[in-house]
Amino acid sequence: MKRLVEILNRMKEIEGIVNRGEATPEIEKEVKDLLAEKRDIEKKELEMRAAFEEGQRVVIPSQRSNQTVLSPTDTPEYRQAFRDYVMGNDRRVLDLPESRADATTTTSDIGALIPTTVLNQVIELMKDYGEIYNLITITNYAGGVDIPVASAKPTASWIAEGSTAEKQKKAVTKISFGYFKLQIKVATTLLAATVSLSLFESTVAANIAEAMVYAIEEAILTGDGNGKPKGITEDARITNRPVFLPADATWQGWNTKFINKILTAYRKRKNGVIIVNPLTWDKYMNGLVDDNGQPIGRTNYGINGQETLTFLGKKVILRDEIASLDTALLNEPVLIYGDLKDYLLNTNLQITTRRYFDEDTDEYVQKSTLICDGKVADANGFVVLQSAAA
Repeated sequence: MKRLVEILNRMKEIEGIVNRGEATPEIEKEVKDLLAEKRDIEKKELEMRAAFEEGQRVVIPSQRSNQTVLSPTDTPEYRQAFRDYVMGNDRRVLDLPESRADATTTTSDIGALIPTTVLNQVIELMKDYGEIYNLITITNYAGGVDIPVASAKPTASWIAEGSTAEKQKKAVTKISFGYFKLQIKVATTLLAATVSLSLFESTVAANIAEAMVYAIEEAILTGDGNGKPKGITEDARITNRPVFLPADATWQGWNTKFINKILTAYRKRKNGVIIVNPLTWDKYMNGLVDDNGQPIGRTNYGINGQETLTFLGKKVILRDEIASLDTALLNEPVLIYGDLKDYLLNTNLQITTRRYFDEDTDEYVQKSTLICDGKVADANGFVVLQSAAA
């Protein structure tokens, strides 16, 4: 990985040389050699990952079929030992190498890996709980490595017969992910009444998922990037920030000061969503009609009674982290629009847990830790409406 970073840095230097018109045959040869070396490193890494995955899979022959046992942390013995560890009855789970080998956390944070069965429940519950989490893109890049992100798209041009179009250079920006620790703490006394293994696992999964998805979604919207992911409203690369007043919340106002500010390519995206405060929705958007009396903000109720909110054909998500139009300060965000697939949450979704005694509360605490970071990939696709109120 260190060599891969060196290659990426050198390619960045060469890009500057080429842009200055100082390219030489030696430079061209170096680029080809670096690309070949980069491909070789990536190929070996993929082969190694495949080998690790295969090494953790055990096939047990059976008269009927082959039964596949996946990760060692998914065995009934490990799951039982994990429950005993959390409940303070047994510490054998700490003897497993999987619970110690974690390069991204300190020894005091490791404790034990959450069993695969519980982790799968956590991930599924996070999708159920998280209306925003379920729409973003989950990645697993190495921290500290620059990831190229397209900031502009090449265009086609009409040319005369016998001519050729000029070559276009596709502008590229880069983002880099760090390592931030997201932790939740649950008092063991909350789990003390849990008896069966399945009920214990579902309780642990629910506690972790609900707490983590709330913290992750809050960071996605308003995270300052210090010790947590950079949120959409705090990303300086998003320059499309029109100002808005309560008096602008009319059919014409929404069109001229919001919809018209969305770039055409992103306006047509079917997955674009609007995120606003519930008070803004209730007072200024829900039930609004256009000049012909057609509703543009509406609440639909499914057969199960679940609300579906839409405004100007876009799905609406209500969040308290966004200030309401009535109470927002000057330049404070009051609405977000964009396709949340353009937000990347970088994590391997591997959660560790540790049990310790809290002297202040006289109870045992289960601390679960997830390593992650997040950033907007395509800043051009987002619009952040800001308050113009003084």
